[in-house]
Amino acid sequence: MTFWEMFWVAIGSVLAFVVIFLMFIAGSKYSVHDAEAHATDYAGAIKEGHGGITSFLLVMFIGMLIWTIIYFVMNWSQFAVISAYAQ
Repeated sequence: MTFWEMFWVAIGSVLAFVVIFLMFIAGSKYSVHDAEAHATDYAGAIKEGHGGITSFLLVMFIGMLIWTIIYFVMNWSQFAVISAYAQ
């Protein structure tokens, strides 16, 4: 296994631990009662939440944004329509 493979496995393991930790602590700070209090019920079919965002969701959204930016930068040449205007 090369250095970079070991590096990315270590980074992935740390990030997985952080995500799992945030999943567990998010439940303790935002109880079921809070979720029910911050939800609107539409005829028992749909519930729409309007409460605060948990730290788990915030970290996941930031992670998805970073991944999207990295993916876009690394695969810039595959977006032929966009990259044609940049030349």
